[in-house]
Amino acid sequence: MNMKSQVLSSQTIELKRDQVSILGPKLELHDCNVISEADRRGMAFPGVRMHGGVFDQKKALRDFHFQGVHFLRVRFMGKYIGCDFGDWEDIDRSSVSECDFSSAQMHDCRFLNCDMKGILLPKWPCFCLFHPAEARDYVLSQQWPKKIRLTLDIYTDSDRECVAALGDAGVLAKESGLPLSEIRALLQRIPGLTIVE
Repeated sequence: MNMKSQVLSSQTIELKRDQVSILGPKLELHDCNVISEADRRGMAFPGVRMHGGVFDQKKALRDFHFQGVHFLRVRFMGKYIGCDFGDWEDIDRSSVSECDFSSAQMHDCRFLNCDMKGILLPKWPCFCLFHPAEARDYVLSQQWPKKIRLTLDIYTDSDRECVAALGDAGVLAKESGLPLSEIRALLQRIPGLTIVE
């Protein structure tokens, strides 16, 4: 599927598995629902603006950078693992603002060059580390259980363009064998870490 050079309102767009869906260039989606079963090889966004509406990822999306897409006031649903929102260098190329991630499951995800004030985050067991590079000295100075140390090392070894890193404490609990309550107590000591109840 290839959609470009048009403005659509209140439409449902399906990104199917086992096919490549290309949205853009010059595609505007206003209050549309994007239902995606695609993996990272099955979709590309060479220039799309999505204002309002829902992006619903039905199958876990792994290691995908939403490059070439601008999200404004979009509600995200589904599961995102290792995904980047925004752009490392040029917010004219990709951006995310005033979006609602409260119904999404997120792990190892990053927000780049954006204002996090208008972004709604998922609830616990998701956690958000704001400005992770600034927490690096603290993280390196502490003793951590092995799996948690590795995750925090990766999160904080980041450029300042990464304004937030999100993880799922449920995944850390499974990997480390520690109870969620113990992981929460460890995480809450980190400067800039936020948990939404």
